[in-house]
This record gives sequence, C-alpha cells and structure tokens, in this order.
Amino acid sequence: MFDNETAGIGHNKGPVFNAEIVEAFAKEAAEIADAASVWGEKNISTPAEAGKLKDFLDTARSSLKEIEARRQEEKKPFLDAGREIDAAFKKITGVIEAAGKIAKAPLQEYLDEQDRIAEEQRRAEQQAARKAAEEAENERRIAERNRNAAAIAEAEEKAAAAVEAAKASEAERKTRISSATGTGNNRTSLRTVLVGRLSNINQAMLHYRERQELHDLIVRMANADIRAAKGQPIKIPGIEIFEEKKL
Repeated sequence: MFDNETAGIGHNKGPVFNAEIVEAFAKEAAEIADAASVWGEKNISTPAEAGKLKDFLDTARSSLKEIEARRQEEKKPFLDAGREIDAAFKKITGVIEAAGKIAKAPLQEYLDEQDRIAEEQRRAEQQAARKAAEEAENERRIAERNRNAAAIAEAEEKAAAAVEAAKASEAERKTRISSATGTGNNRTSLRTVLVGRLSNINQAMLHYRERQELHDLIVRMANADIRAAKGQPIKIPGIEIFEEKKL
C-alpha cells in the first residue's frame, strides 16, 4: 500500500462466501456420505435394489452439479474483479515493459560492440603472447648454444611472462555498465544463455520417451482425438484403444 493509504480492519482477509449456503451443502454432503457407506455394505441381488442404488447415485451426481454450479456462482464476482484488477495493472506494466524493450535496444547494440572490441583485444593479446613465447624459446636455444647463463635466465623469465600473458588472455572479457548516478541496481552486462530449439521431433521424443510428462501428454492427445471421433472407429499409431465401462 502507498504511505498515505490507511488499511481498513480486515483488509488482509480473503473473500467472504455465504457461510449458510456452505453449511447447508456440507450437511447434504455428510448425509450422502453416510448413505454411501450403507450402500457400500450391501449386496445388490434384485432389480429393485439396483434401481434404488441408481436413484441414490443420480441424486449424488445432481447434488455435486448443484454445488459446483453454486461454487462458480459464488466465485464469479471475485474472479471478475480479479480480472479487472489484472487488466488495469497489466495495461500499465505492459507500457513499461514495451518501453524497456525499446530503450534496451541501443544498450544491447553498445554492449555487443564493446564485447566485439574486447574479443578482438583478447585475440590480439593471445597472438602477442604466442609470439613472445616463441621469441623467448628461440632466445633460450641460442643462449644454450652459446652457453650464456645470463641470457638463458633472461629467456626463461620472458618465457614465464609469456605463459602468464597467455593465461590472462584466456580470461572472459565482458563489458559491464554501472549506474551513472550510483542509484541503480547491480551492474548490467550481456548474459549468454543456452536455449533449445526443436530440430528433429522423432529423435527428441525418443530421448524423452521415459519421461512421464510425455506419456501423459500423448494419452491426453489420444483421448481428445477419440472423443472427437464420437464413437466412430479410429486408429492412432502406437495407441491401444479399448472399451471401459463407466457409470
């Protein structure tokens, strides 16, 4: 909340539902549960008993539909209000996000260019380090042939320096931007991230064939196609279609 706003009592409580209606439905559900326990102990042996049990199940389903419909009715005003709040605020944040993308483009170009310059410098330093190492090795060989101890020591120092220069040139070069006023967040730089792009769906599915998420997705898609066929014969490669009895 803003500093000049005063929170009312109970402002942090969730939405209030109609407790009387909920209690009435809870009582009805308890009665259905008790009756279901009785029916669960019975052995149906006559058409009349089967008919009574069917009537009970129909009543339970009807109650379930009624409760679900009332739940949606009770919840709808809050969902509508939530959508209105989301729409109002997302419209504002959308403007800022779009503005950020527009303003980010020049910074991205600048960082790309600075990274390119840094990479060129790194390659130049690597080349210079290799050249220095080669020169130091040549000087060492000449010094050894001439049996010049001082020259040998100097060549070894140059070789060691070339090794350190080569190590330094391997370090990552990344341009980082700090706040101009010192009030911004952490320094900004380009990040390298790895992302996947589908290139061969068959190989990808073969790789993920043991993943339960893939199995569940395929079954959902297959069942959707089966329902869309509305009882007509349908064949789906790799899917066994069987009949299942349901009440």
